Amino acid sequence: MRADRSIYLITSCKGGVGKSTVAVNLAFAMALTGDVVLLADCDTKNRTADLMLGYDGVGMFDLSDVADGRVAPEEAILRDPRCERLYYCTTPPSGEVIDPARAARAAVRCADAVGADCLIVDTSGGIDFPLAMYPDVVYDAIIVSTQSGPALRAAERTGAELSHHGVRNLRLIINEFTDKDNSPVTYVIDETRIPLLGVIPYDGAMRRGQELGMPAAAVEDSVCPRAFYNIAMRLRGFEVPLFDGMRIRGKRRLTSHPPSPDGGEGLSVINF
Repeated sequence: MRADRSIYLITSCKGGVGKSTVAVNLAFAMALTGDVVLLADCDTKNRTADLMLGYDGVGMFDLSDVADGRVAPEEAILRDPRCERLYYCTTPPSGEVIDPARAARAAVRCADAVGADCLIVDTSGGIDFPLAMYPDVVYDAIIVSTQSGPALRAAERTGAELSHHGVRNLRLIINEFTDKDNSPVTYVIDETRIPLLGVIPYDGAMRRGQELGMPAAAVEDSVCPRAFYNIAMRLRGFEVPLFDGMRIRGKRRLTSHPPSPDGGEGLSVINF
């Protein structure tokens, strides 16, 4: 396994907060801004990343085939036709059980096979998979929450459990954020006790795009590509203002663009 590879586990104890949405679109953003990325769908309860990417019915093999040695990692990997640096592999269909540690090792083998700079792992709701995976694969945890009370409590519990078991680098993404809710950003941070990585605005266009197998970066009228771009740049160590270039419920906040990895001005619009 490459020592310099970034591994991000997208997680929360609660289902329905948008973990797969974050995993898919963050993988796209990281790939579009320079990294070779492998997205591993390890949602063993209800995998949906393939639908969001438009991959339904594509591909014959999964991580269990790699783990059991039935196929080479390359045979279980799909390359996204819209972005040459983005690859995908998946867990078995819902109902087929795969041990988290074996899935993690298989995902790392797939990442090695494509020379991935970044491995992003989508998970199902609950804490069992992240805890079982950690002894085999050391990762950074990105905890996803909405502004709702149950989601915030689940995020706080997720962070506390992971921290207790040794996961040190925990960060929070607030999904479907609106500035009309009664829980502002500072309240969310206080409730979860997790450092904030980024905010994804509520966006009906992105939701409609997902139904068609289109990530936010491929939806022309989506306001979310910039949010994921900002997060990708923060993960690279750049200081990017929280709402840089984003609209939150009709309010537009524009500031100077952060630099791109090649020294350019950064992306204001992502085009394919």
